[in-house]
Amino acid sequence: MLLLAVLYSLLWIAIAGYDLKSVFFGVLAVGSALFVHITLGLYPPRINPIALFEFLGVFLWQALLGGIDVAKRIISPQLKVNPGFVVYNFQSEKLWVKILLALTINLTPGTLSVVIEDKQVLVHTLDVESYNEESVRSLERLLDRVFS
Repeated sequence: MLLLAVLYSLLWIAIAGYDLKSVFFGVLAVGSALFVHITLGLYPPRINPIALFEFLGVFLWQALLGGIDVAKRIISPQLKVNPGFVVYNFQSEKLWVKILLALTINLTPGTLSVVIEDKQVLVHTLDVESYNEESVRSLERLLDRVFS
């Protein structure tokens, strides 16, 4: 439970920043999330910390590249935007991997998980032609290792 609290806290700080107001709301958010975990019995499986750090590194790199791509599209009107939907088929059977992959897709600039089903997720992307399924697949493989 302590590891989960630390992971939630680090995630909160990475997203919201580290100032007094953010920390206050972070304590509330992390406490609420832990309460839900305990109440509903939603305990994640064993976590491989080395794979977790590898996943975070790859995710942050992909998020940075996605942010740069979105910024280029905003600044350069000649770069085309071809929004649309793509279906990503999960390879993993692990529920935690599917949930976290869908959330990871939401955190990557230019993409949004719209509908999550048992075997697939519907993803909205800014440019259907530049959507890279292999980058999502690599994140799924890393998440699979995190929960092995």
